Amino acid sequence: MKSRKTVKIISLGLLALLAAAALGLVVWSATGTYPAGQTAAAALESSTSVSVSQDNWIVFTPETETDSGVIFYPGGLVAPEAYAPVLRQLAEQGVLVVLTPMPLNLAIFNTGTADAVIEAYPEITNWVLAGHSLGGAAASIYANQHADKLDGLALWDSYPPDSADLSGSGLAVLSIYGTTDGVPNTDGLDSKRHLLPADAVFVPIEGASHAQFGDYGPQKGDVTPSISAAKQQNLVTDAMMAFIDQ
Repeated sequence: MKSRKTVKIISLGLLALLAAAALGLVVWSATGTYPAGQTAAAALESSTSVSVSQDNWIVFTPETETDSGVIFYPGGLVAPEAYAPVLRQLAEQGVLVVLTPMPLNLAIFNTGTADAVIEAYPEITNWVLAGHSLGGAAASIYANQHADKLDGLALWDSYPPDSADLSGSGLAVLSIYGTTDGVPNTDGLDSKRHLLPADAVFVPIEGASHAQFGDYGPQKGDVTPSISAAKQQNLVTDAMMAFIDQ
């Protein structure tokens, strides 16, 4: 009898610890998230060229019909709205863009959300999955498992985890990253190139910072950018459109 009571007490204690840990994670995520800036807020307004909706996803729909779409996974602990400046520019150039908010603002908790997006838009026949930082890693995991559903993968200052070796996937891959004096700002980026296909396209942006891929900076530990956020975001848009057009 005593042993059963002991097991019950231990079980209840473990449940309490798990509940406390889960609550702590929720609080940490809520208080530690980088909020979107004013430029991003302005990019979320609909216009005659782009309609913006915010329901389950944030969707940028171009005025003209298109068969090309981008699904975007936001960076870890970054408000998804922060990526609106570049994503809106893509929509203005005729690409449907679906920005997917993530549980606790951590894309690693829902790497498969692209499935629902693809199913919701059967008229889109060319899909590029993109992501920034942790969002890029999560996108790589999805691409490794579902390369047949995608036409391309675009990584913004990001690289795949070792578990997502895309070198033999046959998938078109774009890697856009910031550099300082020609050296990647993201630690480990060079050492992970072998995980990407041999024909992956690498686009360095000299003077770019990690946070300026979106509008939520400055970010702790980030480099000081030597170019403006607007210039960096325009260069990211140009690289993305060149990749999509190919």
